[in-house]
Amino acid sequence: MTRRPTPAPKATPKATATRGARPAARAAARTKRERPRWWKWTRRGLIALAVLAILGLLGVTGVFWYFGRDLPDVASLRAYAPPQTTRVLDRHGETIGEIFSERRTVIPLDQIPREMIVSVLAAEDSDFYQHEGLDYTGIVRAILRGVEEGRAVQGASTITQQVVKLLLLTPERTFSRKFRELILARRVERELSKDEILHVYLNHINFGHGRYGVQEAARFYFGKDASELTLAEASLLAGIPQAPARLSPRTHLEAARRRQAYVLRQLEQKREAYWPDIPLEAIEAAREAEPRIVPRAIDEAEGAEIMTLARRELREIVGADAFGRGGFVVHTTLDLGLQRAARGAVREGLEALDGRQRLRGPLSRPRRARALAPVDALRLGRTYDAEVTGADDERGVIHLDVGGHRAIAELRGLARFNPDNLSASAFAPIGARARVSILELPSGARADDDEEEGASDEGARDDERASEVATETPAIARLELGPQAAAIVIEPRTRDVLAIVGSYEGGAGFDRARQARRQPGSTFKPFVYALGVRERRMTPATVMIDAPVVYEEWRPQNYETWQNEGPVRLRVALAGSINLVAVRAIEDLGPANVAAFARELGVESELDASLALALGASEVRPIELVNAYATFAAGGRWEAPRFISRIVGSDGRDVPLPPRPAARDVLDPAEAYVVTSMLQSVTAAGGTAARATRLERPSAGKTGTSNEAKDAWFVGYTPNVVAGVWIGYDDRRSLGRRESGGRAALPVWMSLIRAAEGRRPALEFPRPPGVVSVSIDPASGLLPYPGQTDALEEVFLEGTAPTEVARPPDVADSSTFLMEQLGAFDDDEPEPEGDGERRGPEVFEDEPPP
Repeated sequence: MTRRPTPAPKATPKATATRGARPAARAAARTKRERPRWWKWTRRGLIALAVLAILGLLGVTGVFWYFGRDLPDVASLRAYAPPQTTRVLDRHGETIGEIFSERRTVIPLDQIPREMIVSVLAAEDSDFYQHEGLDYTGIVRAILRGVEEGRAVQGASTITQQVVKLLLLTPERTFSRKFRELILARRVERELSKDEILHVYLNHINFGHGRYGVQEAARFYFGKDASELTLAEASLLAGIPQAPARLSPRTHLEAARRRQAYVLRQLEQKREAYWPDIPLEAIEAAREAEPRIVPRAIDEAEGAEIMTLARRELREIVGADAFGRGGFVVHTTLDLGLQRAARGAVREGLEALDGRQRLRGPLSRPRRARALAPVDALRLGRTYDAEVTGADDERGVIHLDVGGHRAIAELRGLARFNPDNLSASAFAPIGARARVSILELPSGARADDDEEEGASDEGARDDERASEVATETPAIARLELGPQAAAIVIEPRTRDVLAIVGSYEGGAGFDRARQARRQPGSTFKPFVYALGVRERRMTPATVMIDAPVVYEEWRPQNYETWQNEGPVRLRVALAGSINLVAVRAIEDLGPANVAAFARELGVESELDASLALALGASEVRPIELVNAYATFAAGGRWEAPRFISRIVGSDGRDVPLPPRPAARDVLDPAEAYVVTSMLQSVTAAGGTAARATRLERPSAGKTGTSNEAKDAWFVGYTPNVVAGVWIGYDDRRSLGRRESGGRAALPVWMSLIRAAEGRRPALEFPRPPGVVSVSIDPASGLLPYPGQTDALEEVFLEGTAPTEVARPPDVADSSTFLMEQLGAFDDDEPEPEGDGERRGPEVFEDEPPP
């Protein structure tokens, strides 16, 4: 049987497609096999690069996200308000001193000259106005070098980056800070304009010597405002910020000039591209110019007292926060020229006293040396007797024994007492004695007496040795060899303080003019007589008795204890500073009333309302006393002394000053004139201040000397100015033999008046209405008898002139009998009973009138 052939299966569409695709696949495979191998690696490389790019982008994004967290807000730069310098000026606009944490004065960009701007751009960032905050080439260079050395070594910073570094970041050199700097620089460029960034930079950068910003730099180096800088000066300044310590023209002029040459070269090379407005001739002229560096003009020691007061007053007025930010201009009433003259007068007067009392070195050994009194414990600021135990000439140190305690004192700062520049051993020989004050106590704490439980013997010995070393560390002392002084000058009509001196040295410290409280001596007497004049109970012609008197256990005496004048007019008593008359006057008026009157005159110190008040037994501050006299000079009107006239804030607006105490009329002009007339007798021939006649101009005032010449005063005035001088030791020692207000303080006062008056014409004290002149008998103060030839003119308030006529000399006077009964003419005056010591306040006055 024959088999039939099996029929072929029908082709399906899928199979047909597969058969059709196979040739195409084979063709593609052939093409793939035919491609070169490099293509395969290229493609792989591209894929790898793409992956790396993505990863790099993600990494950079991550890095910028990481370092961009918690960054400062760049918008804060719009409110740029850094600490600025507060300047303190005198009444003529001259700088007395500055208050600052950083010396900086912010000025707007339009006050900075073009020459300064282009010089800084040439020195720091010539592409500033072209880039967007970053110098990419410099950044790459800095990164490569940093990687090479393993640290951030080169900034390549633009001005924008420097602003970020100075104001928004810390200055350390790390990669993390650099990343933050880059981020912030871009943000700053988006937030601020180029001019705003440049304004911040020019006001903030350091120009050396603690001066920040172009304004302070211009003032410090050239003594002018930044707006006045020339191209030569500007290019010299522009080179400093790169290395202020090494490029200061004050200390490294050659290095500064080399840097200036680089700045000018940059200006010339890039002039056409960036600043074509700067002529080549100007650049060449700047190269040839030699800018003059001004000397340091500010000597704050001269105005130390007003600087201390300005700091205190400004802080109280504006608050601590605003005070710290600064930027104020404080206008004071001080006249800096007169202030310098006042300091010079004080120093001259003290040095003259040093010479009279032999206070200059070398120190002397006592003829009969007594052991120093032991001192249990030294205290800061206290004054002690000390003995020299040795000296170190190389260090300029004197070794001292202070009551059993070791101390050292430096010879430096004693030029006043060492004009011959002696060595320490020559100035202070062993065994010499001197007064010293303690500046620093011995350093180191003493070890406890009981050892800690379990401590070894060796440890205990170590502790003992350490304790001995600590105990032997000497205290720091200062030789107190001479007296100090205070001086004040006031304009009476305005009460502007024109000069104030609180020490010989100047500088910060105890201001005796405002802070010391000392017995005024007889400078207080005018207050007693002025009250009598105001109450119409006394006149310059009132006669009072100068005779011995005893009040319980107090027996006041005159300077010349052996002499009494008997009946004496008040004018004469004040001119000769007769104590007993002043005591009788205050007894008549009442001590409490006199104390109240002194308070009306501005004396705020506590006063003891006793009879001794007339002789200046209660302590007052010099500023109080001088301002009280200014009330006499101002026609009887009291006002508080004024030190600050105006304060201008950093925004140019005036800061409101606290209201001054209300002025008050203590005397009327006529009463004040009569008191002034009486005080003119003090500075006239026959008065205790007769030397003042050498001024050849009318003056009035009063000498004062406290008990044992511990304080010497003169307070007085002319029609234009009031001045007062005090001299004394801080520890209340006697000034020495024959010292008094007329001898020690008056010459200083005269120097002050000469400096204050200058070449102004001499003026008489103007006589106001309500004052009359009447002829009187000089002996009785009454109207002269007919035919009297020695009558003199006296001033009186209207209605207070005498009406009774004096007796002629051939008519007996009952006062003679009274004086005999009081014993005023008894030459054999008995000594006081008891131990012979005087009781109560002992206040003597001045040398006898010439």
